[in-house]
Amino acid sequence: MTRATAYATLARVRDELESARFALATIARRWDEHLAMAPTPGGRNLSVADIRRCLDNLELTYVSRLFATYESILRDYWLIGIGRTTDPDVKPLMDSIARRRDMEPATLAAAHDVRDFRNKVMHRNVQALRIDFAQCSKALGRYISWLPVQW
Repeated sequence: MTRATAYATLARVRDELESARFALATIARRWDEHLAMAPTPGGRNLSVADIRRCLDNLELTYVSRLFATYESILRDYWLIGIGRTTDPDVKPLMDSIARRRDMEPATLAAAHDVRDFRNKVMHRNVQALRIDFAQCSKALGRYISWLPVQW
């Protein structure tokens, strides 16, 4: 993998977020036109409120997707770039790569802040957007910038 490929992979997650945001906002504005096509999961008709709730939670969902993509990039570097076959938890993985790359502490701390936020979203049902998608993307991208150009 190359660093450019890693950045492009993260950018695709951002593009998916923007596509989903546009689609949901469009459907919410024109709900009456789409009502006949709305699925009925479990015998309950979807409502415009369901669409709006999905739109309200979309960025939280995509922060989780972004972090999962970032983690897969790190695991690729761990296996291919370093040649390690172990499967550490993400925190020690981030720390070990940062040490090996002599990463500045602020970059690692910002990436850990995103990891901590993602964990709270996933495991503690946090519903508030403490760090927005753009901030998460910037922090994780800065961490990726410390990886070699190619591995």
